[in-house]
Amino acid sequence: MIRLINKSIIVLLIMVTLLVYLPKETEAARTNIKVAVNCNLPPFQFLDSNGNIMGLHIDIMDEVAIEENLIIEYLVFNETSKALEALENGLVDVVLGVISTAENINGIRKTNDISSATLCMMAGNENLRRILSKDQDQLKYSVAFELGTISFSQLSQLKNAGNNLVMGNQKQLYEALIKKQVEAVIGIKESMLYMLENNDSDNSYTIVHNNISTINYTILTRRNDLVLYNSINRAISRIRASDRYEQLLDKWITNREQEAAQEMKMKMLSYIAMFVTIAFIVICIIGYMNYQLKKVVSEKTKEIGERVQQLERESLLRESLIEFSPAGIMLLKKDGSILMMNSIIRNLTGIDEIEPKGLNIKDLDILGELHKEVNYNNGILERPAIIKYSNNDSENLIFRCQCQSINVENDMVMMIEDITIEEKEKEEIFESRKNKALNRIIAGMAHEIKNPLMSINTFASLIRKQGKDEDFQEMFAQHVPKEVDRINRLINMLINYSRPIRSVKERVSIGELINDSLYFAQISARKSEHINIINNENILAYIYVNRDQIKQALINLIMNSIESVEEKILVNESNLVNDLVISVSSYRHGNKIYLEVYDEGCGMDENDIERCIDPFFTTKATGLGMGLSLTKQFVEDNSGKLEIESLINEYTIIRMIFKEDTE
Repeated sequence: MIRLINKSIIVLLIMVTLLVYLPKETEAARTNIKVAVNCNLPPFQFLDSNGNIMGLHIDIMDEVAIEENLIIEYLVFNETSKALEALENGLVDVVLGVISTAENINGIRKTNDISSATLCMMAGNENLRRILSKDQDQLKYSVAFELGTISFSQLSQLKNAGNNLVMGNQKQLYEALIKKQVEAVIGIKESMLYMLENNDSDNSYTIVHNNISTINYTILTRRNDLVLYNSINRAISRIRASDRYEQLLDKWITNREQEAAQEMKMKMLSYIAMFVTIAFIVICIIGYMNYQLKKVVSEKTKEIGERVQQLERESLLRESLIEFSPAGIMLLKKDGSILMMNSIIRNLTGIDEIEPKGLNIKDLDILGELHKEVNYNNGILERPAIIKYSNNDSENLIFRCQCQSINVENDMVMMIEDITIEEKEKEEIFESRKNKALNRIIAGMAHEIKNPLMSINTFASLIRKQGKDEDFQEMFAQHVPKEVDRINRLINMLINYSRPIRSVKERVSIGELINDSLYFAQISARKSEHINIINNENILAYIYVNRDQIKQALINLIMNSIESVEEKILVNESNLVNDLVISVSSYRHGNKIYLEVYDEGCGMDENDIERCIDPFFTTKATGLGMGLSLTKQFVEDNSGKLEIESLINEYTIIRMIFKEDTE
């Protein structure tokens, strides 16, 4: 009995020992597990640059190990199929990160999903138009995908003529896209974007089709390893229900849509804040401006009142100035209707009203004729124009007229001045100067006529003795007509020079004008020594002018040059080495013709240059001071311009500039 009791005690002790130690041995066996990992799926599971295994799935598995008190050893595989073989053969306990939609394998069990991802199509930017084209000929492009991520029914919807290439993992897809081995890939969106961002290539590629489908990843264990399966599932459920799971997702997976929405939200908030700030500032500014505006309006109202009074005073002053102006002033509308006239115009027309109603300038005799002349110049006379008028009493009147537009409606102010007496005085002075020059020309011409008369007289005295001699007859026929023509030409030129100036414009040859003027000058200067007169006329050109006026102006300039050179010779004759030059030149610049008189006479200083064209200014003891003044008037009356350049005791250059007549 005692032996039986002892045996029973021994059996109980053995059973207790087995019950105590057996679970500990099982637990110790489960503590160390081997996990197979395909490291070609960044950022879920991959190797970093130092060869360390990392990623979202790795962090989740580490959390599982902490929850279930497991010690994990990771084994790296390049292919998921090799990892599955290792699991079946008992070389590993777990395969991490396998697509949950994969076919069921005998002896293998799937845990709960540990993550999910999005399937998308990505292509290089250079292929976008071709891939998105609706043209059937353009739809033939190559696409690579990882086996098991997309069904063949989904592939058929791409309609890319079956140009598909199967890859083993996401890294291979990425490399095929980067190396241009395919034109597009269908891959895990999170994985593709992660690899592109880490290689700074994300701007060269675009997602063509987003959210094709959702891919879930799970953990595989052996079917008979139920304890490990349950342990991992418990840990996964706890982890996914905790905040830690979201933290792991944020660490590895960038939610671009959420980031874009957040960025848009921040932009909208910033815009709203900016709008509110600007609105507040604008309201403040408007309030301040309203206050200032009221203040300014009050000041301006007072200022306007003062200004109105000032304008009234100025208006009265202007009316007085216009009314008592020495020249006639009238305000006209574009059609010639008279708005206002001063006392000079009223006396000229015999109208008493300052502001006549319904009266048109075209209905007035003298003013109507003047207005016609103004209309020939498009209603504008910027420079005063001299207009002659003959009334029925055969009275010749001369007016200085100027007309200017004063507003956008083309209302005009017309100024008229009766200068009949002034012009008669000018003509008398001009005739006096002309007669003086004519006396000098006649003296030279008498000498010119004397020579041909002597030749004619010689031939006449020999007619009786040698009249029948053929040689004498031939010489008579050759020389006498030439001498007669020479006398005739001199007399005609003298007649033309002495006749009154005509007021007709015509087409005038520059060469003829210079030659005729120089002929007179050479006759006048023939008795003067040390004067070299040069004709530099070298262009064929025409100008449309009053021939008599411009010829007289040119003769005046040449005669002035002769007198200036003669005066210099008189003072410096003993010191002269070379003859002093007087030249008359013509040249063309653009569409302008220049007539230039140059002399090496006494010259003028700057003060004399400014005053020499003023009436009655002269540097000569016996001069009248009207030569250059009349020359300037003749030039301007023919739409020309007068330029003077001089240096005291050196030279003087006077240019007459006209528009070339090319018609």
